[in-house]
Amino acid sequence: MIEVLRIENLGVIKAAEVELSPGLTVVTGETGAGKTMFVTALDLLLGARSGSHVVRAGEDKAVVEGIFDIDNQPAVAERVEDAGGEAEGELIVTRTIPASGRARATAGGRTVPAGLLSDIGQELVSMHGQSEQMTLRSRTRQRELLDSYGGDELAKVRDAYSAAYAKWTSLKEEHAELTATSTERAQRIEFLETALEKIEEVRPLEGEDAELTALANRLASAHELKTAVAAAQAALTGADWDDAANAVDQVNAAAAQLNQAAAADETLTEHASALTDLGLQLSDRAARLSEYLSGFDELGERSLEDIEQRRADLGSLSAYGEDTSAVLAFETQAGEELLRLREAGESLATMDAQVEAAEADMLEKGAQLTEQRKKSADGFSQAVGAELAALSMPKASITFEIEEAEPAAHGCDSVSLLFAAHSSTVPGEIGKLASGGELSRVMLAIEVVMARSVAFPTFVFDEVDAGVGGRAAIEIGRRLAQLAGHSQVIVVTHLAQVAAWADNHVTVAKDDAGEGVVSGVTVLSRDEREHELARMLSGLAESDSAREHADELLAIAAQEKSSFSGVKE
Repeated sequence: MIEVLRIENLGVIKAAEVELSPGLTVVTGETGAGKTMFVTALDLLLGARSGSHVVRAGEDKAVVEGIFDIDNQPAVAERVEDAGGEAEGELIVTRTIPASGRARATAGGRTVPAGLLSDIGQELVSMHGQSEQMTLRSRTRQRELLDSYGGDELAKVRDAYSAAYAKWTSLKEEHAELTATSTERAQRIEFLETALEKIEEVRPLEGEDAELTALANRLASAHELKTAVAAAQAALTGADWDDAANAVDQVNAAAAQLNQAAAADETLTEHASALTDLGLQLSDRAARLSEYLSGFDELGERSLEDIEQRRADLGSLSAYGEDTSAVLAFETQAGEELLRLREAGESLATMDAQVEAAEADMLEKGAQLTEQRKKSADGFSQAVGAELAALSMPKASITFEIEEAEPAAHGCDSVSLLFAAHSSTVPGEIGKLASGGELSRVMLAIEVVMARSVAFPTFVFDEVDAGVGGRAAIEIGRRLAQLAGHSQVIVVTHLAQVAAWADNHVTVAKDDAGEGVVSGVTVLSRDEREHELARMLSGLAESDSAREHADELLAIAAQEKSSFSGVKE
């Protein structure tokens, strides 16, 4: 519930602080005094949008602050704490509207988006005014009211339907996707199968292309290579037909000379050893050149033409990779993709049955939901009808028209709230047949009925008594007082017959004697309430007859409230 409301520079209200108690609180005041700003302040705390026009003329900003008791609202506390605010038992919410610039919102001492206030506001306060009357015309809202009235039993059936509907739609989407891509999938399968066949025909080896390129280059220059290498090898070790000196013999001879000389001069030992090693290295290099020359003979019958043909075969696979490594990687990936695509084709063949089974399950659960709604609709209509009779609308009734409709997330039916002002009138859409005053009473009747099964922290009614008077106004006051036995109820009213039922009476009064109009907000005592009710009844607060009538209204209301279960006088 709302414990404290503080207002600063909001419209005609310069500054006000009101402590709000449990039970029924009424807000009254003359036309133009600022009652609208009282409701606007509450709207701002609940995340409503507002422009700089609400800021009092000549001021920099308007500020609204509310203190909420959230002891029994763990979900609200969790949302605020997730946003970085503090919310242990009590939550402080503020809205600051500057004369220029962006508005600012805080919750639990932390700056938050206005959307967060809207979210938690739905858990804390139920607002009812002209805009809320418009929501009653919405079929979505009508269905939500019926489902809420159905309680846990209906919710369980609705949840089962929602799960079945989600499964059906998911399978349908998957089936549609598979069907839509069947041509592309078939083309892709053909491409992959052809590619794998070509790769298998060639059967490339890892690095084979590089080896063949090097080999082809060798064969293409075989004569030049053999001549050059043979000459180098002969220079190192000599040729069989030539007794000319060669590098190995010359170095070995030099090493032998130095080894003999080292016997006389040890400093030559290092040089002799170095030349000996050099001779061994030259011999080893000559042996390797000989092996290189022998390699040409090992090629055997393999001709340059054979190698070039193999290179051409490998080149035919270039569409699948730039070299043999890439082609082999493509082969692996293509095999895996082909397997997935074939499995998808098989799943499409069986998915028709799955979609059909899911649809049948969804329709069955949808029928169960429709039946549960019809059952709840009967009880809801009777309960609201009884309340309307008590609100001086004895011949009025509401009924729900529940018709079959295309499956949707909310069910397989459409729900319409129908209204008839008289028993002789054919029921029709409530938004078209009900007047503003009738809509107000229907909304109140619905809230009273809902409060019996679903408690809500705070209800705010902005002139719910618009368009009514006399006995109907008294009954509205009585129903509001009964509703206040379960929740905090705040009502902006212009009827004394309603205000008389208040547990707490707040008045908004304006003073235009100084510079600009200034409105003050005051909580009234018992005598002050009588004075205010007299003003509301006759426009003459000091009229003896009006005072007597006001006193009578207060006494009757007090006496009847004492009999309400759970409502304190």
